[in-house]
Amino acid sequence: MKKFLTFVVLSLAVLLAACGGEQTSGSGDKPSAPDKFLQIGSGPMGSGWYPITTTMTEVYSEGFSGLNATQLEGGSTANLKSLQVDDIQMGINYTPDFISALEGGKGFDEPIEEIAAIAAIYPVYQTIATSADNDDINTIEDIVDKHIFLGPKGGGGPVAFWKMMEEYGIDEQTIEEAGGQISYGNYSDGASMMKDGNVDVFLGGGAPFIPALQEMELTSPIKVIPIDEQKLQSIEEKGIGITAGALPGGTYEGIDEEVPTYVMETMITVRSDLEEDYVYQLTKMFWENLPAFEEQVPERAENFTLDTALNGIDPETLHPGAKKYYEEEGVLE
Repeated sequence: MKKFLTFVVLSLAVLLAACGGEQTSGSGDKPSAPDKFLQIGSGPMGSGWYPITTTMTEVYSEGFSGLNATQLEGGSTANLKSLQVDDIQMGINYTPDFISALEGGKGFDEPIEEIAAIAAIYPVYQTIATSADNDDINTIEDIVDKHIFLGPKGGGGPVAFWKMMEEYGIDEQTIEEAGGQISYGNYSDGASMMKDGNVDVFLGGGAPFIPALQEMELTSPIKVIPIDEQKLQSIEEKGIGITAGALPGGTYEGIDEEVPTYVMETMITVRSDLEEDYVYQLTKMFWENLPAFEEQVPERAENFTLDTALNGIDPETLHPGAKKYYEEEGVLE
């Protein structure tokens, strides 16, 4: 009898252990991360990037077992430099800045080797604007001797602007020698400065509109300076992450026709030394949680699609984990 009871007790123990093991396995379906922390480089609070990275931190903190994802304020070039020194492990930036960082080009003192691409997520239309009543400025050539506002110094706008201006044979020295001036700052300050006549030209990126310009035009109408379409085609053919596009008509009051301009892609970048499976999961979770982004950032998330995930990105620069995911999804052959 004792032997029978012992057998029953042992059998029950094995059964309970098996059941307990199954529960543990069930609760452990989430993939684990190689580190407890994931820091994501964003834009300044109040920027279009900030709510995107807020949603990313929520998706990743929930999707991984024991991972604490947080965001840090930054900018396009600033985030790429932060990736280099491992202050962040993932960040948002513009495609031209990513290419410049790899090459050690405009905005970077030396090449950054520690970065790899994850995805392009939405287009950003570059807007070069002036006051509607400014009769002296109608073309890019007209801005050479003017006071130009280029947005945040650590952002991606200035880098792409100078690359575009190379098509016109104009650089910063050309502007200084012509008596022009360059200023930097946040978009709200720049719009206020243009409204008050303290700057002549405003550069900013939007998807497609820039809130600061929409606020300004309530009392001071604006006009958008077109980019020569042949020059847009030329810069697109260079493969530097800038494409030809057009600001849609109706983006701003009184501008009913589309205006030719250059477009950059907002993209997600990671450190290249992150483990392949980890980055595979980061990529997969981003694309499988689109409803979360559609709820939080609907105007931008409507452009989040696998069909455009590699816009402006050379597949050779993809992290192996991201590349594996796109191969599985048929985005890459």
